[in-house]
Amino acid sequence: MMFLFPQPRSVENLEGTLVLPVGAADADLVTFFRRVRDGESGIRVEKDAALEREEYRIEVGEDAVVLTVSCDEGLFRAVTTLQQMLKTTGGQVPRVRIHDRPELKRRGYMLDISRGKMPRVETIKTMIDFLAALKYNEFQLYMEGDCFKYAAYPEETADFDCLTPEDIRELDGYCRERFIDLVPNQNSFGHMYTWLKKPAFHHLGLFEGDEVPSTLNPLLPESFQFICNLYASLLPCFSSGYVNIGLDEAYGLGRYQIEEYCREKGKDVVFMEWLNKLSDHIRSTYGKKVMFWADMIYNYPQSYSMVPKDAVALEWGYELIQSQRMTDHCIAYRNAGVRYYVCPSTNTHGSLAGRMDVTTFNIRTCGELASEYGAEGLLLTDWGDGGHAQSWVWSMNPIALAGQYGWNPGPRQDGESFKAYFIRNAERFVDDWFFGGVHVSRLLYRMANYYLLEPERVHVCTMSAKEINLPVSQTKYAHLFDIRDSGDDFYFDNVTDYVRRVMEDIETLDFDENWKREIRLASRLIRFGSELCKVKLHPETSREEAHALADEVDSMLPEFEDLWKKRNYEKGMEKFYTTLISRRDELRAL
Repeated sequence: MMFLFPQPRSVENLEGTLVLPVGAADADLVTFFRRVRDGESGIRVEKDAALEREEYRIEVGEDAVVLTVSCDEGLFRAVTTLQQMLKTTGGQVPRVRIHDRPELKRRGYMLDISRGKMPRVETIKTMIDFLAALKYNEFQLYMEGDCFKYAAYPEETADFDCLTPEDIRELDGYCRERFIDLVPNQNSFGHMYTWLKKPAFHHLGLFEGDEVPSTLNPLLPESFQFICNLYASLLPCFSSGYVNIGLDEAYGLGRYQIEEYCREKGKDVVFMEWLNKLSDHIRSTYGKKVMFWADMIYNYPQSYSMVPKDAVALEWGYELIQSQRMTDHCIAYRNAGVRYYVCPSTNTHGSLAGRMDVTTFNIRTCGELASEYGAEGLLLTDWGDGGHAQSWVWSMNPIALAGQYGWNPGPRQDGESFKAYFIRNAERFVDDWFFGGVHVSRLLYRMANYYLLEPERVHVCTMSAKEINLPVSQTKYAHLFDIRDSGDDFYFDNVTDYVRRVMEDIETLDFDENWKREIRLASRLIRFGSELCKVKLHPETSREEAHALADEVDSMLPEFEDLWKKRNYEKGMEKFYTTLISRRDELRAL
């Protein structure tokens, strides 16, 4: 049976097969598209102006293949499907009629490149090729600071390599060839810690005493000029008509230097003033529309009327409870006439391997809500909290699954199936694309669910991963858990043994060695975190175990460094690297 992913909307099987030269499909997707478009492949292209831009029909007849589209964008999607048909059937294609179009107008993936990993251009191109094969049409690189050569502040990145304007223009062109919109993403209110910790910019933040601020002071003219300088450096490199200006988690809003002003006008009004000020500047200067994270407004529905009419609100939430609350938010945006996306997560940040049961629920919920309540798009987020220790290998299956839900969410969840066929088909696609057809993804799914054996559930992370980022002397994490209340070693012994056994199964498989090394390192880090939890449970009797764990850190560091440098700039590696060294030294001190 022919395997197609994302699953098309309509497939009608006919009698017989047609043998086509599979060699044409062995070319990269863009080359194959150009051959078909230019009439060099023997595949007939017909035009139907009534079809939507990405809509297409494929008919495999008795003696020819006919692709019907309205424009090149639809042809590219058709060719993407046709190439998969040729590769999966070896050129002996079943006669079939396919009629397909996307459910959502915008289907995007966002990668954090600011808080650890900064992938090199060639690494990013690998990601873009994967997105194109999954019919994504939007890609965002999330920026806070120290990841791009801002012309306005060249001294800030003079001492290390990172993305340049020329790199962005190259990636922009690479995306355009694949009908993907590379959207600039520059946070502009909260999450400004990287900039505001620098002496030259510290005064632009909201803070008191010796605090290092993370939120800009929106009342300072200098703050607006600073953001305008960032935009002037970044936005001309992108051809997109959009820019994601962030604005999420502006925790300083309503406090510190602007507390009284916010009390008088309302926090939501102050937020909206900043949003509209930035939107007006970007529209008038660059002709672009803004996107912004919606977490700062969904508790203030009265403020929806102040959202710029051409702006797009990004409704995000990554946990089970947040996913459930999205229904009310989506209805409210729709009723208020606010344009919006839904934004699930790969959930790899804070877990080292993802939490796939939560992730699949989150992606499915967002895909179905987007379809039901009129979202313009779905943007899958991939964050780098805590130094971005996780490998991109753990993002592959969530990206594939979100590609399916953005293109065709299928029938609504029926209450019991969990749409396992979408999950399994996403895994099969990843296995074919990255692992040479070897069945690795199902084992990745299992390893990613290790946290279910832990004694506590933790918001957007796992206990084993979180403990690596906390000092050995610290047992409590916010209001979420205290390791001293975690029972005994039983739970963490189970985690360690479970991850070890899944890794043993993975080791028996023959696939790309670098991917295997990255999976292996993740398994070692998870087991290290799990064993660290045991040391914290009873530090007075764990001296021998602590020294063994310190030795394990010494053993992991060279592998961590080598794997990091294979795909990423060196800058950013020090964030998690120094975290590991700190844990090692604390363990030795025990």
